[in-house]
Amino acid sequence: MLVMQRIFALDEPTMSLESHSEEDFEIVVGRRQVAGLTFLALVVLAVCSGGSYLAGKAISARNDRDQPEIRIEQPAASAPAPLPTTVMEASIVPLPAPVQVAAEGPLFADPVPQAIYIQVGAVEKGVALILAEGLRKHALDSFVAPGATTKTFRVLIGPFPDAETYQKARNRVSEIGLDNFARRYQAQ
Repeated sequence: MLVMQRIFALDEPTMSLESHSEEDFEIVVGRRQVAGLTFLALVVLAVCSGGSYLAGKAISARNDRDQPEIRIEQPAASAPAPLPTTVMEASIVPLPAPVQVAAEGPLFADPVPQAIYIQVGAVEKGVALILAEGLRKHALDSFVAPGATTKTFRVLIGPFPDAETYQKARNRVSEIGLDNFARRYQAQ
């Protein structure tokens, strides 16, 4: 009967200290505790990552200001070598082909209606500028024209007065290794 009274009274049996110290204990972690600890770990990780990013950005900005500006200077023209005094001293050395530079027209222009051009590419503005300047260094009269959209620009060579000039320019572009095609522009 004493046992029944304890059950109804919800009393737990009293344990002595000796029996309590001999028992094994478990720490039970539920799903809520695991989720809370995971969230806490992610917050700590995000705060540490953000702090590292800001510290690195501040250090790199400081280092950028400390670096000296590099300037490339052209070497001074040297005096021409004296001519040989005898025919025996002269040696036959082939001279490199002179680099021809195309006429310095405007880099940005609109194509002339009904004229024939070679189109090398339709790319972004920065790439178009580099490509047009490179073609000018190869003695090709190139320029940048507006493209189909506001973000694209065409790199054109020409206009050509006749088929012979067009074919020479097309062969030159093919030697450089650039894809190209002919295009006749209509008035818009």
